[in-house]
Amino acid sequence: MEICRFLRTTLILLFLFLPLQSIAENQLTKTKINALDFTLLKYELFLNKNLQRLFGGGGLVNPIISYEHVDYNVKYKEDNYFLIEIYAYMNKHRYTNKVKYTPKNKDCNTVRNKIFLNKIGYYFLSKKNKKTFNQEDLNQVLKNQIFNFSGLTNKVKQSVIDNTEIKINIVHPINNKSIKCFGKINQTDLN
Repeated sequence: MEICRFLRTTLILLFLFLPLQSIAENQLTKTKINALDFTLLKYELFLNKNLQRLFGGGGLVNPIISYEHVDYNVKYKEDNYFLIEIYAYMNKHRYTNKVKYTPKNKDCNTVRNKIFLNKIGYYFLSKKNKKTFNQEDLNQVLKNQIFNFSGLTNKVKQSVIDNTEIKINIVHPINNKSIKCFGKINQTDLN
């Protein structure tokens, strides 16, 4: 009698819970992700993967600033308008005790260039612009790395890229030396 009751209860529970699992699986396969959410995800993955390019700087051989932490935020504002905010925190110990350096506009460009192109874009000694890449190079990276999914025409991709803005904040350990640069993501020199 006990065995029959146990089997009956087990069968009832199986019949109740098995259909729920298959319904949940069907909902996952039927859920569609729109291009906006997918683009945000692609930006997040790209930035997460490439921010490590900024670390290891600050030496005599490496002409970029030594950063101890880099953070970012990607937002969709309005019709085909993305805003990428990058916060690069300069090494506190290095830039308060050892090196007296005030970041400049070229440092904002270097942050963007290292993340998106893995290039610095400036000569080592003179710190002048090398002109080794242009707006089309930035567009190509964005099209190949972020917008490399079907469903968008090249015209729409280019429109979204042209409307995407980037804001880079280089945070110095001494607050009044911090700088902000802003511009279109595919602009060769940020303001």
